[in-house]
Amino acid sequence: MATRKKKIFAPLSWLRAWRQRLTSRMACFVWGAILGNAVLSHPIQPLNLLLEPPEHMLSTTARDWLALLRTEMRQLGGSVSAAVGDATTHWLRTRTQDTHPQAPAAEPATTRSGDFADCADQFPAQRPLHVANTSTQWAPLALCADAFAVLYSGLTKTPLVVVEKLNRQRLQHAAGLVRTDAFYADTRIPAPWRADLSDYQGSGYDRGHLAAAANQPDAQAMAQSFALSNMVPQDPTHNRRLWAKLEADVRKYALRTAGNVYVFTGSLHEGPTQTLGRNAVWIPSHLFKLVYDENQQRAWAYVLPNRADARITRPMDYADFVERTGWPLLRGLPVVGSIR
Repeated sequence: MATRKKKIFAPLSWLRAWRQRLTSRMACFVWGAILGNAVLSHPIQPLNLLLEPPEHMLSTTARDWLALLRTEMRQLGGSVSAAVGDATTHWLRTRTQDTHPQAPAAEPATTRSGDFADCADQFPAQRPLHVANTSTQWAPLALCADAFAVLYSGLTKTPLVVVEKLNRQRLQHAAGLVRTDAFYADTRIPAPWRADLSDYQGSGYDRGHLAAAANQPDAQAMAQSFALSNMVPQDPTHNRRLWAKLEADVRKYALRTAGNVYVFTGSLHEGPTQTLGRNAVWIPSHLFKLVYDENQQRAWAYVLPNRADARITRPMDYADFVERTGWPLLRGLPVVGSIR
């Protein structure tokens, strides 16, 4: 006698499938919250727990954990509890050993701290910026590289100010280097505060250097300059024409003058905030470049809108720059004039 299959009422079947879907996403969310720091890449709306794949709601670190979890589940024949335990133990052990990961092995490691003690020589008179003087709303972070220093913002996920020390010897060393174009996310920065390569993909914006690649004196410094912590979203025409010319003009000046020339390059955010990518990287409204000739005690600056139709205008003097931007970057240093 044939056995009749038990017919499941359609709404009940749909409800069971929906409950299973909800449970899997809730489990992913709960374990993400337990694992804590830097697991979620962006704030989650309740509806997203049902409609988005879990991977889209997690940071790179958490995605690695999720991949490990799935591997463990396959090996253990689907035993969820055992898989979660093994994967979590492994993930936490790894995270405890390296709380603040360095840049990728292919790139040179540099330092991250609350001040610029490790790269004070990049600043005029070795008087670095004080991170404590920057409003905490910007989530400021000091980052040191071999040939530049970055005051980074975890709010904008871009640098606020980058400073370089240029001179004839350094630029002569830089002249023979081949540009690498090996961009990478700066893993010294906590995941919720940093940009990823995917943020810029298809955005219509360039990854614009603040410390110019062409200023770097050796291969290691060149590699460091391609960290996204040295980048802002920049209009392509602005970056490749106007800004490239301005960088070249500063190099020409540093090559012909005696002594060190310090260059402060930064971003301004005026008007409504515009962002790009899943990590909401802020698009600056303006970029600035302040040049300080230490020997001649002269300073001048440019503040240019981040648009294709921007034009290089007559440089402003230091006092006007401070009034325009609110950045007293040469506080306490002698400034007797502007460029001739």
